[in-house]
Amino acid sequence: MSASPRTQQKRTAHTCITCRARKVRCDGRKGTCTNCERLGFGCSYDEHTGVEVVQTDAAVSRIAIPRRRVRRACQNCHEKKARCSGSTPSCDRCTAQGLHCVYLPGKRSLPLASPVTASAASATSVPPATAHPPDSPSYDDGHSGRSAFASGTASPAPASAARAEPEEDLVLRAFDAFFRHVHHIPKFSFLHRASLMERYHAGSLDRSLVLALIAITALLTDLGPGMGEYGSQCMEEAVSLCLAEMEKPSIVRLQALVIAVEHRIFSRRFSGAFMLHALASRFATALRLNYENPELCFLARESRRRLMWSLYMIDSSISAGQRDVALWPDAERQIHVHLPCNERNFEFDLPEATESLRPPPPEPGMGTAPMPDALGFMALHVRIQWMRARILQCTSQAASSWSQQDLTTLPLRCAELLAELEGFEERLPPSFKWSEGNLRLRTYSPRLGIFVMTHVWWRQCHLDLYRLFLEGLREALPRPMLQQLDPNLVARSRQGCYNHARAMADMFAQLLTLGSSVPVTDLDLPGCAYQCTRALYHGLQTGTGDLAFTLERVQELSAVCLRAAQQSTTGPAAASIQADIERIITHGLKLPEGAPDSPTRNSSDPVPVTKSAIDTRLAGHAQLTPDPAALYTFQPSVPATSAPSIALPSLAVTEPPIPAPVAPSHASGVTTGSNAFEEVLSGFTFGPELYGMDWSTFPTGWPNQQFTGSNM
Repeated sequence: MSASPRTQQKRTAHTCITCRARKVRCDGRKGTCTNCERLGFGCSYDEHTGVEVVQTDAAVSRIAIPRRRVRRACQNCHEKKARCSGSTPSCDRCTAQGLHCVYLPGKRSLPLASPVTASAASATSVPPATAHPPDSPSYDDGHSGRSAFASGTASPAPASAARAEPEEDLVLRAFDAFFRHVHHIPKFSFLHRASLMERYHAGSLDRSLVLALIAITALLTDLGPGMGEYGSQCMEEAVSLCLAEMEKPSIVRLQALVIAVEHRIFSRRFSGAFMLHALASRFATALRLNYENPELCFLARESRRRLMWSLYMIDSSISAGQRDVALWPDAERQIHVHLPCNERNFEFDLPEATESLRPPPPEPGMGTAPMPDALGFMALHVRIQWMRARILQCTSQAASSWSQQDLTTLPLRCAELLAELEGFEERLPPSFKWSEGNLRLRTYSPRLGIFVMTHVWWRQCHLDLYRLFLEGLREALPRPMLQQLDPNLVARSRQGCYNHARAMADMFAQLLTLGSSVPVTDLDLPGCAYQCTRALYHGLQTGTGDLAFTLERVQELSAVCLRAAQQSTTGPAAASIQADIERIITHGLKLPEGAPDSPTRNSSDPVPVTKSAIDTRLAGHAQLTPDPAALYTFQPSVPATSAPSIALPSLAVTEPPIPAPVAPSHASGVTTGSNAFEEVLSGFTFGPELYGMDWSTFPTGWPNQQFTGSNM
C-alpha cells in the first residue's frame, strides 16, 4: 500500500511575532500572514516587540509585551555582553548611559522601518568616538568635543575594540579568587563584593575595572597556565581605557587606576607607578574623595573612604618620608574623611560612625579611651601607616639636617612618636592584640593577613625610628652627631631596634607554623622581613646589642624572614627583595670603614658585601632620598615621659658641602652654545629607595630602571 506524498509547505525566512508566540508555521506573507488573517490576530514582523494573544468572551485582544531576549543586540551591549532591550532608535541601556546606540544588520533581519533610525544611521558617518551626548558631564570647559583619544566606553580605541571580551567564566573565577585571597590587602579593600557582582551581571561594570581585577588576581594568585601574561595584557588595556577617559574621571576608573598602580609596583615598574599615582590623585581631587558626601548612601560613602585611604597608603609608601615627593604629605589637613568601618558593617551595609585619623586624647583621670567596635583592622592599618609616615619624615629630616636645633629637639620628638605607638597598642581590645591564641583563631579567616601585617607594621615603625641610631647604615645619623647625643639614649635605641627585629622574626615563625598557607600580601611583608634581617645582622656584626645569640641563631631567624617573604608575595619586585635577604644571609652587611665591628669576626674573614653596587648609584641622589632605607618599625624602649639629655656644647656641626660649579651646557647638533632643550641624559632614576626600600642589588638591570618617557 503506497501512501500519498505529504504536501511540503515552503519554509519562509521570516516569521511574524504572533505565529512565533503560538509556535505555528508562518507563510511570511507581507502585510498580514495567512494565519493571522484567518484568525483575526494582529500581525507584525517587528522583532523588537511581542504579541501575547488572549482569548476572551468578547473578542480577541492583543497585548504588547517585551521580549525576554531580543534576536539582535546593539553594538555596545554586544561588546559588553550586557542584556539589550532591543528598542529603537536607542536601547534602554544606551539611553541611560548616554551612549550612541548602533544596530548592525543581521543576516536574516528585516530592515528597520523607523525613519529615525535611518536618519541616525546616516548621521553616523562620523566615527562614534566623536559623539558627545548633550547630557554627559564635562570637566573641561574649554573642550566642546571629544577627540578620538578621549573616546568613551561606547566606542573604545580601535585596538581595544578589536580585542575580545574576557570569557564570563574567567571573569567570575577571577572575581572569586580576588575576594578570597586579595581583597583583604588594605589597598584593595575598597570594593564591595555584592555591589560589584550586581553591576557586572547587569552589564554596567566598566571594562577597565574588570580587566584590572583579572590582571591583579592573575599576578598574585594562580588562575591557570598562561594567565600571568594574559593578565599583563589586560592591565595594559585597562590603563589605556583610563587614560582615554581621563577627561571624565569616575569612581570606577579611579578604582582601576589604584589597582594599576599596585600592579606596576608588584611588576617592578616603579616609574609607571609613580606617574599613574599622580593621575589617580588628580582623579580623587576632582571627585572630592577627600571630603565626606552626606548625600550618598552608606555603602557609597564607605567605598569612597576606603578608596581615598588606599591612595594615601600608596602615597606614603612611595614618598617614604620625602615631603617634596608626597602628594598627600599632611593627611590630617588634606583628607577630611573618617577612618573606614569594620568589615562586617561594610559587607552588610550597617552604618556606624568611626573616628578621625588622629586618635582621641586621653581624658583626665580616665586614661586612654577604648577603641570603638566600629573600627576594624582596616582603620588600624591606615592609622599605623599615618604614624609611620610621620616617623619617616622625622628621621629623614634628622638624617639630612645639619642644624643644631634639629639635633637638640630630636630626643623629645622621638619620645613623642614612641608614646603614640604605645598608645596605639594600649587601645587595642584583647581580641585584636598579638598572641598565639588570637593568631590561631584567624588561621582560616580571610582577615589573617591584615591582622598579621598590622602588628608587623607596629614593630616596623619602631625599627624605622631606631635605625636612626644604628651607626653604619645610610639612613642613620653620622658618627659626629651620634657622639654628641646622650650615650644612654643611643644604647637604648639600638637595643630597642634589635629587640623589635627579633620579635618580628618570632612573629614570622609563628605564622609559618599555622595549618594554612601564608596569606597573600603586598610588598609590605617582604619589605619588613628585609629590614628585620638588616637589623639582626647589624647587631651581630657590630656587637653593640645584647642579643645573646650566635651567628647560627641570627641566620636561623633570617631564614624564617626569607621563608615568610617567599610564601607571601609573588612578582618581580618581591623576587628582588627575597634575593637581597639571601645575599645578607650569605655575605652579611657591608658596613663603612670606621663603624664598630663585631669582635667575633676574624680579620681574615671575607668582608661582607651587599650594597656596593647601589651605594655608588645613590650617592648622587642624597638630596632627593636622604632616607632611602626607610621602610618599617616597632615598640619603644625609652619611656615616653622622659626626654634623654643631650650635650651639644662641643658639637662642631659640619656645614653641607658647597655645590660644584655648574658645568657648561653640552653642544647640541643644532647649536654650539646653551640649549633650552638640554636635559640630563640619564633621566630621573626611580629606584626602590623612593618606595621606602633599601634593596642592595637588583637582577635584570634594575639599577638602570629610569623614567625615560616610556609607556606607563
